[in-house]
Amino acid sequence: MLDQKIAVEQPAQPGRLPALVAPGRRMLLAGLLSLGILAGLLSIAIGWLIGQLSARISWAALGAVLGLVGCFFLAKYAERVLAEKLGQHYVAQLRRGLVTHALRSASGPSMGITIARSTNDLSSIRNWIVQGMVPLVAGLPLLVVSGAGLWFLHPLLALSLAATLVLEGVLLAALAGGTFLSARTLRRHRGSLASRIADTVAARTAIAAGGGVEREVQRVQDSSQKVIDASVHRARFAAALRGGALAIPLLGTALVVAAASMAQLPPAAVATALTLMGICAGTLGEWGRVVEYRQNYKAGRRIIAPLLAEQERWRAREESSASTRDAKELMLQPSSVRIQVSAGMADQFSTLRAQPGERIALRGSQGQCAALLSAIATGALVHGADPQAGVWIAEGRSEDLPAAGRRKLVGSALESMVPERGSVARALRYRHPGASLRKAVALAETCGLKMADLPGGAEARLRRGGEPLSSGQQASLLVARALLREPPLLVVDSLLTRLPDGAYGDVAELLNGYPGVLLFSAGLPGIRETASWEAQA
Repeated sequence: MLDQKIAVEQPAQPGRLPALVAPGRRMLLAGLLSLGILAGLLSIAIGWLIGQLSARISWAALGAVLGLVGCFFLAKYAERVLAEKLGQHYVAQLRRGLVTHALRSASGPSMGITIARSTNDLSSIRNWIVQGMVPLVAGLPLLVVSGAGLWFLHPLLALSLAATLVLEGVLLAALAGGTFLSARTLRRHRGSLASRIADTVAARTAIAAGGGVEREVQRVQDSSQKVIDASVHRARFAAALRGGALAIPLLGTALVVAAASMAQLPPAAVATALTLMGICAGTLGEWGRVVEYRQNYKAGRRIIAPLLAEQERWRAREESSASTRDAKELMLQPSSVRIQVSAGMADQFSTLRAQPGERIALRGSQGQCAALLSAIATGALVHGADPQAGVWIAEGRSEDLPAAGRRKLVGSALESMVPERGSVARALRYRHPGASLRKAVALAETCGLKMADLPGGAEARLRRGGEPLSSGQQASLLVARALLREPPLLVVDSLLTRLPDGAYGDVAELLNGYPGVLLFSAGLPGIRETASWEAQA
C-alpha cells in the first residue's frame, strides 16, 4: 500500500526533495494542524479553569481541569504518532529513490557511502519532519490561540508573549548558520568514516596477509577522531540553541508576571496567564531543537536531492519509449542486435551490428571493455545524451522495455557481479522468475554448480555477496542464469575463467553453438570468435 502511494507522488526537482504535501500525507498534515488548534483551545480552557480554582476551590472545576489535561495529553500523544507516520512515509519514498539510484548508477557510490546516506542522511530528514517541522505546524496554532487568550486577559500579557517570541527568533536566527556548517562538516566526516570502514573490512584478507591490521585500525581511528571533533563542535551550537530556547521562555514568564503586576490583574487572571505562558514555554523550548534539526535536514538535502533528481531524469527518459516490440515476441526466435554507445563512449567504440549466431570478441583496454560491458548489461547506455543509445534487438531498444522485459533479452555474467541475497533457486531464476526450477538446476549443473554439494540444495541461502558459495560456484550460478532461456544477447567476460574444473569446456561448447549474439572479452580460451568489436585508437 505504501509503495502504491509513493509511486504517484511528485518527483524531486534539482536541489529540492519531493514535495511533502502529496497523496498519502495530506490527511496526516491536516490532522497535525487540527491537533495544534485543539491543543491551543484546550490550553485556554485549562488556564481559565485554573484561574477559577485560584479564586475559589470547586470540585467540579477541579474535575474539569483533570479531564481537559487528559484531553491535552491525548492530543499530544496523537500528534507524536501522526508525526512518526508522516516522517516514515516520506523517508520510505526517499530511501526507495536512493537505493534505486545506487543500483542503477554506472559509477555507484561505495557501500559505506550508500549505508551512510540511507541511515544518517535519511535520519536527519526524518528528525526534521517528526521533531522539527511538526512542532512548528502544531505549535504555531497553539501559540496563536494562547496569545489571543492572553490578549483578552490584557494586551500587555500578549505583548509579553510577543517579545519572548522575538527574542527567541533573534537567537535562533543568529545560531542557524553555524549549526548548518557544523552539520555539513560532521556529515562529511561520517560518510568518510563509513566508507573507510566498509573498504577496510572488504580488504580484510589482504590486510591480514600484509600484516597491516594495526595500521588500518589506526587509520580508522584517525577518521573517527575527525568525527568526534566535528560532533563536539556541532554540540556547542546545539547546546546554545537548546539552552537559549529554554532560558528565554523563563524570561517570558517574568515579563508576564511584571505585566500582570503593572495592570493590577486579579489573582485568577494571573493564574490563567501563567498557565497559558507555561504551555507556550513548552512549545518554545522545542524550537531550539527545531533549528538544529532544520540545519541537519538542509545538510542532508544537499546530498540526497541531486541523486533523486538524476534518478528522475533517467526514469523520464526511459518513459519515452522507442521500442515497438515486446520481450515475449523477441524471445520467439533469434534476433539481430545493434549496440549504439552513448555520447561519452562514442570516441571509443563505434556502433555494433550483429546477426544471430555471431560471437563478437571485444578488444580494448581493460577499463574500456569493463565499462562498456557493464553499461550494456545494466542498461546504463541510455543515461547519456544520445537518444538512440542503447541495445537494440530487432530494432526495438531493450532499455525502453520494462525491467521485467529487458532482463529477458540481455543475459550477462560479469566479473563485477555477485549473487544477491536469497536462495540459490531465486538467484538462478532471477532473470526469469517463472522459469522451470528443474531446467534451471540442470543448466547450473552443466555450468559446474552441483546442488548436492550445497547445504539445503537449491534452497541454500545466500548472503554477503554469495556466501557460502565458493568463487567458482558463484561463477557457475551467474553463467547459468545468464544462459537461461537463451536471451538474444549474451554478455560475458573473464568470469568464465573462474568456473570449476571440467565445467569451462562444457560452457565453451555451449557458447560456440549459441543461437543468439554472444559478446565476450577477447582472449577467453576455447571460444571461437566470428568478428571483433575494437576500441578506436
